[in-house]
Amino acid sequence: MTGTPAGDLARRLGIRTGRVAAPAGIAGVVVAAVLFVLPPHSSIVALVIGIAGVAAFALGTTRFAGGPWWALILALVSGALLFAALTVGGRGLALHTFGLAESCQVIQREEVDTRSRYQHYGFVHTLSCPRGGTFTIRTDSTDRQRAGTTVEVLDTPGGLLEPDFASRHNLAFDVVAVIGSIAFTGAAIWFTRFRVRAAN
Repeated sequence: MTGTPAGDLARRLGIRTGRVAAPAGIAGVVVAAVLFVLPPHSSIVALVIGIAGVAAFALGTTRFAGGPWWALILALVSGALLFAALTVGGRGLALHTFGLAESCQVIQREEVDTRSRYQHYGFVHTLSCPRGGTFTIRTDSTDRQRAGTTVEVLDTPGGLLEPDFASRHNLAFDVVAVIGSIAFTGAAIWFTRFRVRAAN
């Protein structure tokens, strides 16, 4: 069908569709990260939009490149890394930038059975902070803290960001993760465009 008017039309439609779907996918990933970091902190909605954004970016990039498998794999990997870095690293950057670090006391720790969703137990910590007040932090078993201990916490007194243990957010790692994922996604887009231009 290549070289026929119908084939040329399909090829042009594919490229144009890719030029719309790929940027829309990136926008979806960014929106998902914002929903994860900022109120209402909807993890499920952010995950759904993020997965849809990664899929749209991957399919759009593949259509733009003309359908090769390498474009699909490259776009899926770079889109997924971008989503992960913007949510996890973005939350850490937001807490370090807009939050404050303070020493808080763990006044209660409750074990929650999450085996129906995960392969381990979860923990809900209730903390009392001098400026942040009383709030809860959910973790898995690897980040649990004992009741009665004093821990460093990143929080915002106004409640804009969800508080978290400072030990879970290394500023240097978060910066490298976010910048690295953006650079990798940009390089993937550049490489795809380069290959398309070279093929034409």
